[in-house]
Amino acid sequence: MRIPRTSGRRTLLGTLLCTLSLVACGPAPEAESTDNAPLGTEKQPVVYGTDNRTDVYAHANATLRARAQQSTVALMNPSDFNATNPDDVTFNASTLRSAYNLCTSERFLDDLTPAFCSGTLIDDDLVLTAGHCITSASACASTRFVFNFYRTAAGSMQKVTTADIFSCQAIVARQQGTVGGRNLDFAVVRLDRPATPRFTPAPIRAGNAALPVGTNVTVIGSGSGIPFKIDSGGSVRDARAGTLDYFVGTTDTFGGNSGSGVYENNGYTVAGILVRGETDYKSNGSCNVVNTCTETGCRGEDITYVRPAIDEYCGVATSTRLCAGYPPPPTPVTFTFTATNTNSANQNTVNRNVTLAAGQTLKFGTCTVPGASGTGDSYLRLYNGTTQVASNDDACGTLSYASFKATTAGTYQIRAGCYSSGSCSGTVAYTVQ
Repeated sequence: MRIPRTSGRRTLLGTLLCTLSLVACGPAPEAESTDNAPLGTEKQPVVYGTDNRTDVYAHANATLRARAQQSTVALMNPSDFNATNPDDVTFNASTLRSAYNLCTSERFLDDLTPAFCSGTLIDDDLVLTAGHCITSASACASTRFVFNFYRTAAGSMQKVTTADIFSCQAIVARQQGTVGGRNLDFAVVRLDRPATPRFTPAPIRAGNAALPVGTNVTVIGSGSGIPFKIDSGGSVRDARAGTLDYFVGTTDTFGGNSGSGVYENNGYTVAGILVRGETDYKSNGSCNVVNTCTETGCRGEDITYVRPAIDEYCGVATSTRLCAGYPPPPTPVTFTFTATNTNSANQNTVNRNVTLAAGQTLKFGTCTVPGASGTGDSYLRLYNGTTQVASNDDACGTLSYASFKATTAGTYQIRAGCYSSGSCSGTVAYTVQ
């Protein structure tokens, strides 16, 4: 069942709770509990070795400066900024020092903290971020994507206008959980209007090969909610080549970096999305300091590979920039349902049979698949005879989505119901390819 999305920045109490539970948290945490939830759905601050975070204006690499200036967005709530003057937007937020009770020894103390997540422009009107940053249609509607959130000099910010702020039109593809043995956390969202040519999409890393251990990587985003920082001192610690769901790196990344684009340093293409990691600030007497690990110490930072997000997007939509070489997405089939007291889709469900050949993939949901919709907290299950082979409750907030690849041919049954004993309704859309 979905835990409602929260607004505002994370308090120290929230930090301590997240640390004690071993769950990484962002400045504006939105937790979600699903059947296949990943271990940790938000990002904590941590530095590995030397703190390599650099303000955009101060970074030596022109390509990375351009990625920050042209392709990076900060995710905010409308209450986090004041657009009374459309030509000079200001931000409503505490300083980093105040928000986290930091000691005077820490960096970036005077930076404001309005962002709750980060993202990357990857097409004219598409932003890539973490799945836990935008969990539902209502979260989409209340999120704003802010470009130009960076410093141009010490003590100076790039001017932000309303032309730099975009709304979320729809979640096009999203995953948060373990499906088919892969722990994924991504979202591709469509903006309310094209961001190009004013801004420039970042290129996506080609292919689906694992990043070799030791590969140098860069992360760009709003750690702890502050203006964009570039950290180009990270490297790959564990490629997870067997699953290709995420890799583990040593990036100096913070709450608010959730959803940040992670670039490989050979070509500066987006290789992944930062999603979770090590514990955050730690107490140092009456104030807090950044948790510091050795380059080989602590657990590392988890970064979802970019390719599963692109595969998911191109399976339901098209893009000249992103989907070259992909087959056209299949036309969805739909059926409507109204249900109540289904005991989480175990009784009183509305069912639809689907014939699958071995190797075919069924994608079905009340969200994500074009034509899908729902009201209330839907719950979907898939059966092969009397054996359940897939299920989902809250892939998109209170709505559901799942993907299943058949290993044997047969007639499978989608069962549409509602969480617990509640009532719900909607349209289940599904594709077979």
